[in-house]
Amino acid sequence: MSGLEYGLHRYDDLPLEIVLKIFSYLGYSDLQAAGSTCQRWHAALDQTEFNQRTRVCFSKVVLSDQLSPGVDLMRCERRFQHFLFEDVTLGQVKELMRFMGRTAQSLALDNVDLNDKQFYGMLGVLPHLHSLSLKRCLPLFMSGSFLDSYNNSCPDLNDLASNLAGIKELTLCENRYLTDAILMRLTSFMPSLEAINMSGCHIAFHNAIHRRFYPATSSSDHVLPSESVLTFKFILTILNLQRRTLRVLNFSHTLIGQALLALCDLNLQLQRLYLAGCRQLNCTTIRNFLATQPQLCALDLSATMCVNDENLAALVQTNPQLEHLKVNGCPSITNAGAIHLAKLKRLKSLDISNCDNLTSSGIIEGIASEENPVIQELNVSYLRIGEECIKAIASNLRCLRSLHLNLCVIGATDEAIQSVIGQLRWLRELSLEHCSGLTDAALTGINISKLEMTRKQSGSQVSSMDNFYPPYSYTLAERDSLAGSLQSIKISLRSKAEDEIFRDARRKQAMLAAYEMNLIREDDFEGHNIQQLRGLRSLNLRGCNKISDVSLKYGLKHIELTRLMLSNCQQISLLGMEAMASSCPSIEELDLSDCYNITDKTIQVVTAKLPRLKALHISGCSQLTEHTLDAIITNCSCLQTLSIYRCRSMYQDLEERLSGVKTLRNLNMDNLTSIDNAEFFRLKKRLDY
Repeated sequence: MSGLEYGLHRYDDLPLEIVLKIFSYLGYSDLQAAGSTCQRWHAALDQTEFNQRTRVCFSKVVLSDQLSPGVDLMRCERRFQHFLFEDVTLGQVKELMRFMGRTAQSLALDNVDLNDKQFYGMLGVLPHLHSLSLKRCLPLFMSGSFLDSYNNSCPDLNDLASNLAGIKELTLCENRYLTDAILMRLTSFMPSLEAINMSGCHIAFHNAIHRRFYPATSSSDHVLPSESVLTFKFILTILNLQRRTLRVLNFSHTLIGQALLALCDLNLQLQRLYLAGCRQLNCTTIRNFLATQPQLCALDLSATMCVNDENLAALVQTNPQLEHLKVNGCPSITNAGAIHLAKLKRLKSLDISNCDNLTSSGIIEGIASEENPVIQELNVSYLRIGEECIKAIASNLRCLRSLHLNLCVIGATDEAIQSVIGQLRWLRELSLEHCSGLTDAALTGINISKLEMTRKQSGSQVSSMDNFYPPYSYTLAERDSLAGSLQSIKISLRSKAEDEIFRDARRKQAMLAAYEMNLIREDDFEGHNIQQLRGLRSLNLRGCNKISDVSLKYGLKHIELTRLMLSNCQQISLLGMEAMASSCPSIEELDLSDCYNITDKTIQVVTAKLPRLKALHISGCSQLTEHTLDAIITNCSCLQTLSIYRCRSMYQDLEERLSGVKTLRNLNMDNLTSIDNAEFFRLKKRLDY
């Protein structure tokens, strides 16, 4: 094709099939940006496959038929299928709910203050619901008359029954006033439930409590459900009615213990089971129940405390279909049990973080013992693993998309991270929080020793620190060579810790001098550079206080990066942040907390170059003033979360000034008598609407 012919074609001339293929690789923010380029690409967003990936979230706003954002949604040409109401105040929303009811397939209500009459009105115009989530909706169940046919506020139940009949997923998390009667009335309209989530609910498991509210000795099938308590025995009755279709069950953060064995008699065929934080469970109960569930593909036993090596060995034998496993926070797991995990050939994600008795050998001889092309997510944070373990992970788990190495101080060395960058090219998420030994060499492959030599050869000015202290000698031969010199009469009384601080200061001095004098050349980068991870979307470097501007300028060049955590990286400044913001324009969440060199100018540059910024954390940045607020108000058009703890120079007239940021929903700051979040959002609602 000639240059002239090529110039005649435009991107909006691409066939719809190719446009949809391109869109399939994009996240939500990228889809929004692509859809704003031309009418054809905007129309492509209306395809069903993209609407199914999108959820409309209303958070901390007033919803009304007459006011924004409800009016804005009804004017929208696109039709959405999934909706979330979080901490919203409901006004007159009859028309809005009718508009949503045309296409809505899932509705989630989180901490929404609504009564049963409002809820009936919403359900009455939502005929296509497949998923219903009611989380922390305390007023809805407080009266105890929810869906009671004898209640005057309840409409004809036949109308609601037809709309609820198609629901497959029901979530009732953290509802204190949920009772047996309410649960029975609600689930009786849903004959084909596939997923039930009751995590965090106040469920009574003790037989004595059940006998108190059900004193009759007759069959439970003829006993009226209690209006005062939620009991596990009555939940069993409901699960028994749903056992034919039930595939997902969540009892996380409840007091379930030996009662779990009662589920064995129901002949359930579960595919996903969540029991995180259920500390009443014991080893025998877990082992016996899992033996009855051979089809499980996802299991969460986080912080159950009782999971041990014997459980893991049995789990591998009885549940070979597992694809997702979480056993983090289980201190009874040792290397002997972790070795068995290598037998789970279908495992795609594994979380074994915070298992205190698990060390390198359990991973090297287990999940990383041989090449594994299946596993994509691995979390080994807070483990005492060595450098050889991280290298084994990098060498044998080449298809990893997500790797968490938080607080692996011993193993997360520059050399180990270089191995990760060099071999795990598919990584999308990398977390190195509090790996305090890492330097710029880990992320950029730069040769620091070579830089020091270059700095000396450049004739740079010797600092006062160089004149006061003798150069640090790493070997006895180097120290002997100094004998007889003038410097040998200088006696250092520094401790080992002070020596480490001094060496770090010299390293920082060399890097800064080379950076400022443009002494860094391409041949200084002898290892792997993190920019080789082209698809990286999340990078956590919190507490890596040896990372400097060099990593930001020469390493972070990722157009897909959306989340960057740099808190307590105290060697970064305007120089590095400006280069990073120019090279990573898609960042949506940025954490610069306790970075003491961050100034107003830094925030001005960052906010101007990151148009997608939704969450900004700058707590503890003591140099920031009201000029930072000006930059945020001017540049951050979609900011939702702002954290400014210990930034008291910014607090003057804060309430009035931030009310102009219409997208702001979460403000985190020190408690002051003049302002709190509740008052702030009341004022914001008045100004917005």
